[in-house]
Amino acid sequence: MKKFIVLFLLCAAFGAHAKNPGESAMHCVGARSGNEEVTFSNNCGEKVFLIYCGDLKYSRKRCGDGLGGGYYTHSQNISPGEQGKIHVQGKYRYFSCKGSISFGNGGTYREIGTDSVECLKR
Repeated sequence: MKKFIVLFLLCAAFGAHAKNPGESAMHCVGARSGNEEVTFSNNCGEKVFLIYCGDLKYSRKRCGDGLGGGYYTHSQNISPGEQGKIHVQGKYRYFSCKGSISFGNGGTYREIGTDSVECLKR
């Protein structure tokens, strides 16, 4: 019985430090570009957040200038059925996860290089 309890405690401790991925919302978000503006539409039944960067019209930050050397520089929440907009003067990149975000990352996603993001469970 003692061996079982020790094994259980070890598994519980290991599990608490294991990756706990959330859900991407890329399939929820439609992007429509036109005349220096990009409109993002949330086509799912729950709130999503975008992280994005690029040649943004009203910011000097560019991809790679994010917090702690992160790639993405900006974020916004979009409610179900709603739209969000950004103003660009060239290229941009974005990623989306289910849920919401506040100032900074707050443990809602993890960047994996410059091309990939892992959404983390809230």
